Amino acid sequence: MAINYKQCPKCGSKKVKKILYGEPAYSLELMREESEGKILFGGCLITEDHPDYFCAECEHEWNKKEAIDEAYKKITVLKYSIGGFSNGYENIEINLSTLRVRSSEGLGGGWNLKEKTIDKATAQQFMEELKRIDLLNWKSSYVDTDILDGTQWTVEMVREGRNLYKSGSNRYPVQWAAFCTLMRELSGSEFS
Repeated sequence: MAINYKQCPKCGSKKVKKILYGEPAYSLELMREESEGKILFGGCLITEDHPDYFCAECEHEWNKKEAIDEAYKKITVLKYSIGGFSNGYENIEINLSTLRVRSSEGLGGGWNLKEKTIDKATAQQFMEELKRIDLLNWKSSYVDTDILDGTQWTVEMVREGRNLYKSGSNRYPVQWAAFCTLMRELSGSEFS
């Protein structure tokens, strides 16, 4: 999992308290945790966008949706590669800072290179779609151990802090078809 809900999206601190809602009076354990500063009581009224976490450093409050949004905002470049010995390879790089999309595909030494520019609205829609397919929460590796060759793929997310990698060999996450459609539409390639 790449989304750290318990890290303040404002200041980056990990001195975070979970906010609990409801009546805590009958739980001595919860009362103890609250007095030790491990949790925070949020009251009995719960709204649709109530905060789930509280930062002890800067006093910022946020919910899981804000944590997800911040995690995806950190992605500056998405690199994708898929291929195999007999089918050739395809690479796509989407730079969300420069709004450039580069793709290349080839088999047997010849490469077809394409480059295009996208607008900010398209880049924002792309990020919303990445959230919808839950890319950051894909497992790091999908491997079918019964197939020795076939198709291998990688997705690298260049981010502030550290890069994230997802990969596979002849096995894919459930959202793979939606991811392929998204990449095909954005790059203009035949992406498989």
